Amino acid sequence: MRPFRRMLSLALAGSLALACGACTSGAQGAGDPGAAKYQPIADDVSGRTRVPAVKLLTKTSAEDPRRYEQARLIVEAWQQAGVPAELLAVRGAEVTRRAFTSKDFDAYLVVYDPTPDRLDPDNILARFTSTSAGTAGSNVSGYRNSEYDALYKAQQLATNEADRVDAVKKAQALLYEQQPVRPFAHVIVGGAYRSDRWDGIRGALGYPVFNIWNSINAAPKTDKRTLVVGTIYEPPTLNPVTLETTEAQLPLSHIYDSLVRIGPDGELRNWAATSIEVSGDRVTATLRPGMRFSDGEPVSAADVAFTVNYLIDKKSPLFGPKLAGVREVRAKGETVEFTLADSSSSFVPTVLAQMPILPEHIWKDVDDPAKFTNDAPVGSGPFTFAGRKLGAEMRFAPNKEHFSAPKVDGLVMTVLGSFDAEVGGLAQGDIDMLGDIQSVAQLGSLQGKAGITVIPVESFGWAGLHYNMRQAPFDDRHFRRALSYLVPVQDIIDVVLDGQGKPAGSAIAPTLTKWYDPSLKPFPYDLQAAMNELRQAGYVFDRAGALYYPKADADKRLRDNDVAG
Repeated sequence: MRPFRRMLSLALAGSLALACGACTSGAQGAGDPGAAKYQPIADDVSGRTRVPAVKLLTKTSAEDPRRYEQARLIVEAWQQAGVPAELLAVRGAEVTRRAFTSKDFDAYLVVYDPTPDRLDPDNILARFTSTSAGTAGSNVSGYRNSEYDALYKAQQLATNEADRVDAVKKAQALLYEQQPVRPFAHVIVGGAYRSDRWDGIRGALGYPVFNIWNSINAAPKTDKRTLVVGTIYEPPTLNPVTLETTEAQLPLSHIYDSLVRIGPDGELRNWAATSIEVSGDRVTATLRPGMRFSDGEPVSAADVAFTVNYLIDKKSPLFGPKLAGVREVRAKGETVEFTLADSSSSFVPTVLAQMPILPEHIWKDVDDPAKFTNDAPVGSGPFTFAGRKLGAEMRFAPNKEHFSAPKVDGLVMTVLGSFDAEVGGLAQGDIDMLGDIQSVAQLGSLQGKAGITVIPVESFGWAGLHYNMRQAPFDDRHFRRALSYLVPVQDIIDVVLDGQGKPAGSAIAPTLTKWYDPSLKPFPYDLQAAMNELRQAGYVFDRAGALYYPKADADKRLRDNDVAG
Protein backbone atom coordinates (compact mmCIF):
# COMPACT_ATOMS: atom_id res chain seq x y z
CA MET A 1 0.00 0.00 0.00
CA ARG A 2 1.56 3.31 -1.09
CA PRO A 3 -0.70 6.33 -0.43
CA PHE A 4 1.92 9.00 -1.01
CA ARG A 5 2.59 9.11 -4.76
CA ARG A 6 0.01 11.85 -5.42
CA MET A 7 1.79 14.21 -3.02
CA LEU A 8 5.39 13.63 -4.08
CA SER A 9 5.79 16.37 -6.64
CA LEU A 10 4.44 18.92 -4.20
CA ALA A 11 6.63 17.60 -1.43
CA LEU A 12 9.73 17.72 -3.61
CA ALA A 13 9.06 21.28 -4.69
CA GLY A 14 8.16 22.52 -1.24
CA SER A 15 11.11 20.99 0.55
CA LEU A 16 13.67 22.82 -1.53
CA ALA A 17 12.62 26.01 0.20
CA LEU A 18 13.34 24.55 3.62
CA ALA A 19 16.99 24.66 4.61
CA CYS A 20 16.37 23.17 8.06
CA GLY A 21 13.72 22.85 10.70
CA ALA A 22 10.97 20.48 11.77
CA CYS A 23 7.79 19.34 10.09
CA THR A 24 5.33 18.74 12.95
CA SER A 25 2.66 16.10 12.72
CA GLY A 26 -0.94 17.13 12.31
CA ALA A 27 -4.06 15.08 12.98
CA GLN A 28 -2.86 11.54 13.50
CA GLY A 29 -4.33 8.88 11.26
CA ALA A 30 -6.09 11.41 9.05
CA GLY A 31 -3.73 11.14 6.06
CA ASP A 32 -4.38 7.51 5.15
CA PRO A 33 -8.07 6.54 5.04
CA GLY A 34 -7.10 2.92 5.74
CA ALA A 35 -5.11 3.68 8.89
CA ALA A 36 -8.02 3.54 11.37
CA LYS A 37 -9.07 0.19 9.95
CA TYR A 38 -5.96 -1.48 11.34
CA GLN A 39 -5.17 0.64 14.40
CA PRO A 40 -5.65 -0.95 17.85
CA ILE A 41 -8.27 1.39 19.34
CA ALA A 42 -9.03 1.78 23.06
CA ASP A 43 -11.96 3.72 24.51
CA ASP A 44 -10.22 3.99 27.87
CA VAL A 45 -6.61 5.20 27.91
CA SER A 46 -6.49 6.09 31.58
CA GLY A 47 -3.23 5.07 33.23
CA ARG A 48 -1.40 5.19 29.92
CA THR A 49 1.25 7.64 28.69
CA ARG A 50 0.98 9.27 25.30
CA VAL A 51 3.84 8.52 22.90
CA PRO A 52 5.69 11.76 22.12
CA ALA A 53 6.60 12.84 18.60
CA VAL A 54 9.35 10.79 16.97
CA LYS A 55 11.97 13.19 15.60
CA LEU A 56 13.75 11.94 12.48
CA LEU A 57 17.22 13.48 12.23
CA THR A 58 18.58 14.27 8.78
CA LYS A 59 20.58 16.83 6.81
CA THR A 60 19.03 20.04 5.50
CA SER A 61 17.52 20.32 2.04
CA ALA A 62 20.17 22.86 1.05
CA GLU A 63 23.00 20.52 1.99
CA ASP A 64 21.60 17.19 0.78
CA PRO A 65 18.20 17.57 -0.93
CA ARG A 66 17.69 13.90 -1.74
CA ARG A 67 18.42 12.68 1.76
CA TYR A 68 16.11 15.39 3.07
CA GLU A 69 13.35 14.20 0.72
CA GLN A 70 13.77 10.60 1.81
CA ALA A 71 13.36 11.67 5.45
CA ARG A 72 10.40 13.88 4.59
CA LEU A 73 8.51 11.06 2.91
CA ILE A 74 9.21 8.71 5.80
CA VAL A 75 7.90 11.23 8.34
CA GLU A 76 4.77 11.77 6.25
CA ALA A 77 4.22 8.01 6.09
CA TRP A 78 4.56 7.70 9.86
CA GLN A 79 2.18 10.60 10.41
CA GLN A 80 -0.42 9.18 8.06
CA ALA A 81 -0.33 5.86 9.90
CA GLY A 82 -1.01 7.70 13.15
CA VAL A 83 2.50 7.68 14.58
CA PRO A 84 3.40 11.17 15.84
CA ALA A 85 6.50 12.27 13.94
CA GLU A 86 8.57 15.34 13.16
CA LEU A 87 11.35 16.06 10.69
CA LEU A 88 14.49 17.46 12.31
CA ALA A 89 16.83 18.77 9.60
CA VAL A 90 20.16 20.29 10.63
CA ARG A 91 23.54 20.95 9.06
CA GLY A 92 25.93 18.04 8.55
CA ALA A 93 28.24 18.90 11.44
CA GLU A 94 25.29 18.95 13.84
CA VAL A 95 24.00 15.66 12.41
CA THR A 96 27.38 14.09 13.13
CA ARG A 97 27.46 15.51 16.65
CA ARG A 98 23.97 14.28 17.51
CA ALA A 99 24.25 10.84 15.91
CA PHE A 100 27.85 9.81 16.41
CA THR A 101 29.08 11.89 19.36
CA SER A 102 26.30 12.72 21.84
CA LYS A 103 23.70 10.16 20.62
CA ASP A 104 21.07 12.88 20.96
CA PHE A 105 18.39 11.69 18.53
CA ASP A 106 15.28 9.51 18.24
CA ALA A 107 15.71 8.11 14.75
CA TYR A 108 18.45 9.03 12.29
CA LEU A 109 18.51 8.72 8.51
CA VAL A 110 21.99 7.48 7.72
CA VAL A 111 23.66 6.86 4.38
CA TYR A 112 26.50 4.36 4.53
CA ASP A 113 28.53 5.06 1.44
CA PRO A 114 30.16 2.08 -0.28
CA THR A 115 33.63 2.86 1.02
CA PRO A 116 36.30 0.22 0.33
CA ASP A 117 36.52 -0.88 3.96
CA ARG A 118 32.85 -1.89 3.83
CA LEU A 119 33.60 -4.62 1.33
CA ASP A 120 34.32 -6.70 4.42
CA PRO A 121 31.18 -7.35 6.56
CA ASP A 122 33.06 -6.63 9.78
CA ASN A 123 32.78 -2.88 9.15
CA ILE A 124 28.98 -2.87 9.41
CA LEU A 125 28.64 -5.66 11.97
CA ALA A 126 31.09 -3.96 14.35
CA ARG A 127 28.64 -1.06 14.64
CA PHE A 128 26.20 -3.14 16.71
CA THR A 129 28.40 -4.72 19.38
CA SER A 130 27.64 -4.09 23.05
CA THR A 131 31.17 -2.88 23.75
CA SER A 132 30.67 0.04 21.37
CA ALA A 133 27.13 0.92 22.53
CA GLY A 134 28.17 3.65 24.94
CA THR A 135 27.79 7.33 24.17
CA ALA A 136 31.30 7.54 22.73
CA GLY A 137 31.07 4.31 20.74
CA SER A 138 30.36 3.64 17.06
CA ASN A 139 27.17 1.69 17.89
CA VAL A 140 24.81 4.50 16.93
CA SER A 141 21.65 2.55 17.79
CA GLY A 142 22.90 1.50 21.23
CA TYR A 143 22.03 -2.13 20.47
CA ARG A 144 23.12 -4.61 23.18
CA ASN A 145 22.64 -8.32 22.67
CA SER A 146 24.82 -11.09 24.05
CA GLU A 147 23.85 -13.55 21.30
CA TYR A 148 24.82 -11.03 18.65
CA ASP A 149 28.11 -10.28 20.41
CA ALA A 150 28.97 -13.98 20.33
CA LEU A 151 28.20 -14.21 16.62
CA TYR A 152 30.25 -11.11 15.89
CA LYS A 153 33.18 -12.56 17.80
CA ALA A 154 32.78 -15.89 16.01
CA GLN A 155 33.04 -14.27 12.57
CA GLN A 156 36.13 -12.39 13.71
CA LEU A 157 37.88 -15.47 15.05
CA ALA A 158 36.84 -17.94 12.36
CA THR A 159 39.87 -19.74 10.94
CA ASN A 160 38.10 -20.83 7.75
CA GLU A 161 35.80 -18.96 5.41
CA ALA A 162 32.81 -21.29 5.72
CA ASP A 163 32.59 -20.78 9.49
CA ARG A 164 32.92 -17.04 9.09
CA VAL A 165 30.20 -16.88 6.44
CA ASP A 166 27.88 -18.86 8.72
CA ALA A 167 28.45 -16.48 11.65
CA VAL A 168 28.03 -13.39 9.45
CA LYS A 169 24.71 -14.66 8.11
CA LYS A 170 23.38 -15.46 11.58
CA ALA A 171 24.44 -12.04 12.88
CA GLN A 172 22.72 -10.17 10.04
CA ALA A 173 19.58 -12.29 10.56
CA LEU A 174 19.47 -11.20 14.20
CA LEU A 175 19.76 -7.54 13.20
CA TYR A 176 17.00 -8.05 10.65
CA GLU A 177 14.65 -9.60 13.22
CA GLN A 178 15.29 -7.07 15.99
CA GLN A 179 15.63 -3.97 13.80
CA PRO A 180 18.04 -1.69 15.67
CA VAL A 181 18.62 -0.38 12.15
CA ARG A 182 16.34 -0.39 9.13
CA PRO A 183 18.24 -0.41 5.79
CA PHE A 184 15.72 0.62 3.15
CA ALA A 185 17.53 1.35 -0.13
CA HIS A 186 20.68 0.43 -2.01
CA VAL A 187 21.40 3.48 -4.14
CA ILE A 188 23.13 3.12 -7.50
CA VAL A 189 26.02 5.55 -7.13
CA GLY A 190 28.54 7.12 -9.41
CA GLY A 191 31.14 9.76 -9.98
CA ALA A 192 32.26 11.96 -12.86
CA TYR A 193 35.38 13.70 -14.08
CA ARG A 194 36.68 15.87 -16.94
CA SER A 195 37.87 13.26 -19.40
CA ASP A 196 38.85 16.02 -21.81
CA ARG A 197 41.57 17.02 -19.33
CA TRP A 198 42.61 13.81 -17.59
CA ASP A 199 43.60 10.32 -18.52
CA GLY A 200 44.28 7.30 -16.30
CA ILE A 201 40.99 7.59 -14.36
CA ARG A 202 39.26 4.28 -13.75
CA GLY A 203 36.10 3.30 -11.87
CA ALA A 204 36.60 1.65 -8.51
CA LEU A 205 34.57 -0.19 -5.93
CA GLY A 206 33.99 2.05 -2.97
CA TYR A 207 34.74 5.61 -4.00
CA PRO A 208 34.03 5.34 -7.74
CA VAL A 209 36.15 8.27 -8.97
CA PHE A 210 37.87 10.24 -6.20
CA ASN A 211 40.17 7.77 -4.50
CA ILE A 212 43.87 7.30 -3.87
CA TRP A 213 44.32 5.24 -7.03
CA ASN A 214 42.97 7.91 -9.36
CA SER A 215 44.78 10.65 -7.47
CA ILE A 216 48.02 8.80 -8.17
CA ASN A 217 47.28 7.71 -11.73
CA ALA A 218 45.57 10.85 -13.09
CA ALA A 219 47.62 11.97 -16.08
CA PRO A 220 47.10 15.47 -17.52
CA LYS A 221 46.07 15.69 -21.19
CA THR A 222 46.53 19.48 -21.28
CA ASP A 223 48.86 21.98 -19.68
CA LYS A 224 46.62 21.95 -16.58
CA ARG A 225 48.55 19.79 -14.14
CA THR A 226 46.75 20.38 -10.82
CA LEU A 227 43.78 18.11 -10.22
CA VAL A 228 40.89 20.03 -8.62
CA VAL A 229 38.34 17.92 -6.77
CA GLY A 230 35.04 19.39 -5.62
CA THR A 231 33.47 18.27 -2.36
CA ILE A 232 30.77 19.41 0.05
CA TYR A 233 32.56 17.54 2.80
CA GLU A 234 34.82 19.80 4.85
CA PRO A 235 37.56 17.50 6.19
CA PRO A 236 36.89 17.70 9.94
CA THR A 237 40.48 17.28 11.12
CA LEU A 238 44.08 16.80 10.06
CA ASN A 239 44.62 14.54 13.04
CA PRO A 240 44.31 10.85 12.08
CA VAL A 241 44.22 9.77 15.73
CA THR A 242 40.95 11.59 16.44
CA LEU A 243 39.12 10.54 13.26
CA GLU A 244 35.62 9.19 13.91
CA THR A 245 34.47 8.00 10.47
CA THR A 246 36.01 6.24 7.49
CA GLU A 247 34.68 9.01 5.23
CA ALA A 248 36.83 11.52 7.12
CA GLN A 249 39.85 9.32 6.50
CA LEU A 250 39.91 9.72 2.71
CA PRO A 251 41.82 13.05 2.54
CA LEU A 252 44.38 11.89 5.12
CA SER A 253 44.88 8.57 3.31
CA HIS A 254 46.70 10.62 0.67
CA ILE A 255 49.20 11.77 3.32
CA TYR A 256 49.55 8.66 5.49
CA ASP A 257 50.46 5.22 4.19
CA SER A 258 48.98 1.97 5.51
CA LEU A 259 50.60 -1.45 5.33
CA VAL A 260 48.09 -2.65 2.73
CA ARG A 261 45.39 -0.91 0.71
CA ILE A 262 42.12 -2.07 -0.81
CA GLY A 263 42.53 -1.89 -4.57
CA PRO A 264 40.00 -0.49 -7.05
CA ASP A 265 38.82 -4.04 -7.67
CA GLY A 266 38.14 -4.59 -3.97
CA GLU A 267 41.12 -6.91 -3.51
CA LEU A 268 43.90 -6.32 -0.99
CA ARG A 269 47.20 -5.00 -2.30
CA ASN A 270 50.48 -4.80 -0.44
CA TRP A 271 51.46 -1.18 0.04
CA ALA A 272 53.89 -0.07 2.74
CA ALA A 273 54.38 -3.78 3.39
CA THR A 274 55.94 -6.00 0.73
CA SER A 275 54.35 -9.07 2.29
CA ILE A 276 51.80 -10.06 4.93
CA GLU A 277 51.90 -13.55 6.45
CA VAL A 278 49.10 -14.90 8.64
CA SER A 279 49.61 -17.96 10.83
CA GLY A 280 46.99 -18.54 13.49
CA ASP A 281 47.12 -15.65 15.94
CA ARG A 282 50.36 -14.28 14.38
CA VAL A 283 50.42 -11.71 11.59
CA THR A 284 53.81 -10.68 10.24
CA ALA A 285 54.30 -7.68 7.95
CA THR A 286 57.57 -6.98 6.13
CA LEU A 287 58.09 -3.26 5.60
CA ARG A 288 59.01 -1.86 2.19
CA PRO A 289 62.62 -0.64 2.36
CA GLY A 290 63.70 2.95 1.73
CA MET A 291 60.47 4.70 2.75
CA ARG A 292 60.70 8.16 4.31
CA PHE A 293 58.34 10.54 6.02
CA SER A 294 57.78 13.94 4.42
CA ASP A 295 60.25 15.54 6.86
CA GLY A 296 63.00 13.22 5.64
CA GLU A 297 63.04 10.80 8.56
CA PRO A 298 63.07 7.08 7.62
CA VAL A 299 59.98 4.92 8.11
CA SER A 300 60.76 1.93 10.31
CA ALA A 301 59.02 -1.10 11.72
CA ALA A 302 59.33 0.63 15.09
CA ASP A 303 57.05 3.42 13.77
CA VAL A 304 54.41 0.82 12.92
CA ALA A 305 54.65 -0.80 16.36
CA PHE A 306 54.50 2.62 18.02
CA THR A 307 51.40 3.51 15.97
CA VAL A 308 49.52 0.43 17.14
CA ASN A 309 50.30 1.00 20.82
CA TYR A 310 49.59 4.72 20.57
CA LEU A 311 46.19 4.32 18.91
CA ILE A 312 45.19 1.77 21.55
CA ASP A 313 46.57 3.77 24.48
CA LYS A 314 44.98 7.04 23.34
CA LYS A 315 41.65 5.34 22.57
CA SER A 316 41.49 6.52 18.98
CA PRO A 317 37.74 6.58 18.12
CA LEU A 318 38.15 5.02 14.68
CA PHE A 319 41.20 2.81 15.10
CA GLY A 320 41.25 1.94 18.81
CA PRO A 321 38.31 -0.51 18.62
CA LYS A 322 39.76 -2.14 15.49
CA LEU A 323 43.02 -2.80 17.36
CA ALA A 324 41.39 -4.17 20.50
CA GLY A 325 42.31 -7.73 19.52
CA VAL A 326 46.07 -7.00 19.41
CA ARG A 327 47.75 -8.57 22.43
CA GLU A 328 51.28 -7.54 21.48
CA VAL A 329 53.16 -5.89 18.61
CA ARG A 330 56.92 -6.10 18.14
CA ALA A 331 59.34 -4.64 15.60
CA LYS A 332 62.13 -6.92 14.45
CA GLY A 333 64.38 -5.31 11.87
CA GLU A 334 62.18 -4.66 8.84
CA THR A 335 59.30 -6.80 10.09
CA VAL A 336 56.40 -6.11 12.42
CA GLU A 337 54.89 -9.04 14.29
CA PHE A 338 51.34 -8.77 15.60
CA THR A 339 50.20 -11.27 18.21
CA LEU A 340 46.42 -11.33 18.44
CA ALA A 341 44.30 -12.43 21.36
CA ASP A 342 42.74 -14.95 18.98
CA SER A 343 43.05 -15.91 15.35
CA SER A 344 41.22 -13.43 13.12
CA SER A 345 40.30 -13.66 9.46
CA SER A 346 39.29 -9.99 9.37
CA PHE A 347 42.41 -8.38 10.88
CA VAL A 348 44.25 -7.61 7.65
CA PRO A 349 41.35 -6.11 5.61
CA THR A 350 39.73 -4.23 8.49
CA VAL A 351 42.81 -3.11 10.43
CA LEU A 352 46.03 -3.15 8.43
CA ALA A 353 44.31 -1.78 5.32
CA GLN A 354 43.02 1.21 7.31
CA MET A 355 45.58 2.07 9.99
CA PRO A 356 47.86 5.02 9.15
CA ILE A 357 51.57 4.77 9.92
CA LEU A 358 52.46 7.57 12.33
CA PRO A 359 56.00 8.96 12.75
CA GLU A 360 57.05 8.09 16.28
CA HIS A 361 59.47 11.01 16.48
CA ILE A 362 56.51 13.42 16.28
CA TRP A 363 53.67 11.64 18.07
CA LYS A 364 55.65 10.35 21.05
CA ASP A 365 55.52 13.88 22.51
CA VAL A 366 51.76 14.30 21.97
CA ASP A 367 50.25 13.39 25.33
CA ASP A 368 46.69 14.41 24.48
CA PRO A 369 45.87 13.93 20.79
CA ALA A 370 42.45 15.52 21.30
CA LYS A 371 44.24 18.85 21.82
CA PHE A 372 46.71 18.37 18.97
CA THR A 373 45.52 20.03 15.75
CA ASN A 374 48.30 18.51 13.63
CA ASP A 375 48.32 21.62 11.45
CA ALA A 376 51.33 20.39 9.46
CA PRO A 377 50.79 16.64 9.15
CA VAL A 378 53.87 14.53 8.46
CA GLY A 379 53.26 11.21 6.73
CA SER A 380 54.95 8.93 4.25
CA GLY A 381 52.14 8.85 1.68
CA PRO A 382 52.13 9.69 -2.03
CA PHE A 383 51.07 13.27 -1.26
CA THR A 384 52.29 15.83 1.26
CA PHE A 385 50.20 18.47 2.95
CA ALA A 386 50.53 21.87 1.23
CA GLY A 387 48.01 24.06 3.04
CA ARG A 388 44.43 24.59 4.05
CA LYS A 389 41.86 27.37 4.10
CA LEU A 390 38.98 26.40 6.36
CA GLY A 391 35.71 26.30 4.49
CA ALA A 392 37.46 26.74 1.16
CA GLU A 393 40.13 24.21 0.23
CA MET A 394 42.82 21.72 1.20
CA ARG A 395 45.95 21.48 -0.97
CA PHE A 396 48.34 18.57 -1.48
CA ALA A 397 51.69 18.35 -3.23
CA PRO A 398 53.02 15.19 -4.89
CA ASN A 399 55.63 13.20 -2.99
CA LYS A 400 58.03 12.61 -5.88
CA GLU A 401 60.13 10.22 -3.77
CA HIS A 402 57.23 7.91 -3.04
CA PHE A 403 57.32 4.38 -4.46
CA SER A 404 54.03 5.20 -6.24
CA ALA A 405 54.55 8.88 -7.02
CA PRO A 406 51.61 10.84 -8.50
CA LYS A 407 51.70 12.18 -12.05
CA VAL A 408 50.00 15.46 -11.12
CA ASP A 409 51.78 18.61 -9.95
CA GLY A 410 49.20 19.15 -7.24
CA LEU A 411 45.84 18.10 -5.80
CA VAL A 412 43.24 20.52 -4.45
CA MET A 413 40.06 19.62 -2.58
CA THR A 414 37.80 22.62 -2.95
CA VAL A 415 34.81 22.87 -0.60
CA LEU A 416 31.49 23.69 -2.28
CA GLY A 417 28.08 24.32 -0.79
CA SER A 418 26.05 21.43 -2.17
CA PHE A 419 25.96 18.42 -4.48
CA ASP A 420 24.34 20.63 -7.10
CA ALA A 421 27.24 23.05 -6.84
CA GLU A 422 29.63 20.15 -7.44
CA VAL A 423 27.76 19.03 -10.54
CA GLY A 424 27.56 22.58 -11.85
CA GLY A 425 31.24 23.18 -11.12
CA LEU A 426 32.22 20.12 -13.13
CA ALA A 427 29.96 21.08 -16.04
CA GLN A 428 31.44 24.60 -16.13
CA GLY A 429 35.01 23.36 -15.83
CA ASP A 430 35.67 24.94 -12.42
CA ILE A 431 36.61 21.54 -11.03
CA ASP A 432 38.00 18.38 -12.61
CA MET A 433 36.36 15.66 -10.53
CA LEU A 434 33.45 15.05 -8.18
CA GLY A 435 34.81 14.25 -4.74
CA ASP A 436 31.66 12.87 -3.13
CA ILE A 437 29.79 9.67 -3.81
CA GLN A 438 26.50 10.62 -5.41
CA SER A 439 23.51 8.69 -6.65
CA VAL A 440 23.45 8.26 -10.43
CA ALA A 441 20.14 10.13 -10.35
CA GLN A 442 22.01 13.26 -9.27
CA LEU A 443 24.34 13.01 -12.26
CA GLY A 444 21.68 13.06 -14.97
CA SER A 445 22.61 16.52 -16.24
CA LEU A 446 26.17 15.30 -16.88
CA GLN A 447 25.24 12.23 -18.91
CA GLY A 448 26.37 12.64 -22.51
CA LYS A 449 27.96 16.03 -21.90
CA ALA A 450 31.05 16.62 -24.04
CA GLY A 451 34.33 16.29 -22.14
CA ILE A 452 32.76 14.59 -19.10
CA THR A 453 32.67 10.90 -18.24
CA VAL A 454 30.19 9.51 -15.70
CA ILE A 455 31.15 6.25 -13.98
CA PRO A 456 28.31 4.29 -12.30
CA VAL A 457 29.08 1.68 -9.64
CA GLU A 458 26.72 -0.88 -8.10
CA SER A 459 26.53 0.06 -4.45
CA PHE A 460 27.20 -2.16 -1.48
CA GLY A 461 26.28 0.71 0.85
CA TRP A 462 22.75 1.64 1.86
CA ALA A 463 20.42 4.31 3.16
CA GLY A 464 18.64 3.41 6.37
CA LEU A 465 17.30 4.40 9.77
CA HIS A 466 19.08 4.04 13.09
CA TYR A 467 16.69 3.79 16.04
CA ASN A 468 18.05 5.04 19.35
CA MET A 469 17.47 2.05 21.63
CA ARG A 470 18.76 3.94 24.67
CA GLN A 471 15.31 5.46 25.16
CA ALA A 472 11.61 4.62 24.90
CA PRO A 473 9.82 3.76 22.72
CA PHE A 474 12.80 2.63 20.63
CA ASP A 475 13.84 0.11 23.28
CA ASP A 476 10.74 -1.82 22.20
CA ARG A 477 11.38 -4.21 19.32
CA HIS A 478 7.74 -4.12 18.21
CA PHE A 479 7.75 -0.33 17.96
CA ARG A 480 10.91 -0.37 15.86
CA ARG A 481 9.49 -3.02 13.56
CA ALA A 482 6.27 -1.05 13.21
CA LEU A 483 8.21 2.00 12.02
CA SER A 484 10.18 -0.20 9.65
CA TYR A 485 6.98 -1.41 8.00
CA LEU A 486 5.96 2.22 7.46
CA VAL A 487 8.86 3.30 5.22
CA PRO A 488 7.54 4.05 1.69
CA VAL A 489 10.56 2.48 0.02
CA GLN A 490 9.28 2.16 -3.53
CA ASP A 491 8.09 5.76 -3.62
CA ILE A 492 11.52 6.88 -2.39
CA ILE A 493 13.24 4.84 -5.12
CA ASP A 494 10.84 5.81 -7.91
CA VAL A 495 10.69 9.53 -7.26
CA VAL A 496 13.53 10.71 -5.04
CA LEU A 497 16.11 8.38 -6.58
CA ASP A 498 14.63 8.48 -10.11
CA GLY A 499 14.46 4.69 -10.08
CA GLN A 500 18.20 4.38 -9.44
CA GLY A 501 18.04 2.09 -6.43
CA LYS A 502 16.84 -1.20 -5.03
CA PRO A 503 14.94 -2.00 -1.80
CA ALA A 504 17.19 -3.12 1.06
CA GLY A 505 16.55 -5.72 3.73
CA SER A 506 19.72 -6.88 5.43
CA ALA A 507 22.51 -4.68 6.74
CA ILE A 508 24.79 -6.67 4.40
CA ALA A 509 24.20 -5.74 0.76
CA PRO A 510 23.23 -8.33 -1.90
CA THR A 511 26.25 -7.29 -3.99
CA LEU A 512 28.43 -8.84 -1.28
CA THR A 513 27.18 -12.21 -2.45
CA LYS A 514 29.47 -14.31 -0.27
CA TRP A 515 28.20 -12.72 2.95
CA TYR A 516 24.60 -11.81 2.11
CA ASP A 517 21.62 -13.88 3.30
CA PRO A 518 19.06 -13.79 0.44
CA SER A 519 16.29 -15.02 2.71
CA LEU A 520 16.19 -11.61 4.45
CA LYS A 521 13.76 -9.92 2.10
CA PRO A 522 13.26 -6.13 2.18
CA PHE A 523 10.50 -5.00 4.52
CA PRO A 524 7.50 -3.90 2.40
CA TYR A 525 5.40 -0.85 3.17
CA ASP A 526 2.67 -2.65 5.14
CA LEU A 527 0.29 -0.65 7.30
CA GLN A 528 -1.49 -3.75 8.62
CA ALA A 529 1.78 -5.42 9.66
CA ALA A 530 2.87 -2.22 11.40
CA MET A 531 -0.34 -2.00 13.39
CA ASN A 532 -0.07 -5.69 14.29
CA GLU A 533 3.37 -5.03 15.77
CA LEU A 534 1.95 -2.22 17.91
CA ARG A 535 -1.00 -4.37 18.94
CA GLN A 536 1.26 -7.25 20.03
CA ALA A 537 3.21 -4.92 22.30
CA GLY A 538 0.09 -3.36 23.83
CA TYR A 539 0.12 0.08 22.18
CA VAL A 540 -3.28 1.65 21.53
CA PHE A 541 -4.80 4.67 19.82
CA ASP A 542 -7.57 6.70 21.38
CA ARG A 543 -10.61 7.76 19.38
CA ALA A 544 -8.91 11.05 18.46
CA GLY A 545 -6.00 9.18 16.88
CA ALA A 546 -3.38 9.72 19.60
CA LEU A 547 -0.94 6.86 20.22
CA TYR A 548 -0.31 5.56 23.77
CA TYR A 549 2.31 3.34 25.36
CA PRO A 550 1.33 -0.08 26.70
CA LYS A 551 0.09 -0.20 30.28
CA ALA A 552 2.83 -0.32 32.88
CA ASP A 553 2.68 -4.10 33.40
CA ALA A 554 2.62 -4.84 29.65
CA ASP A 555 5.39 -2.33 29.13
CA LYS A 556 7.63 -4.15 31.60
CA ARG A 557 6.80 -7.55 30.12
CA LEU A 558 7.12 -6.72 26.45
CA ARG A 559 10.24 -4.58 26.39
CA ASP A 560 13.22 -6.10 24.65
CA ASN A 561 13.98 -8.81 27.21
CA ASP A 562 16.05 -10.49 24.48
CA VAL A 563 18.47 -7.56 24.56
CA ALA A 564 21.14 -7.90 27.22
CA GLY A 565 22.08 -4.77 29.11
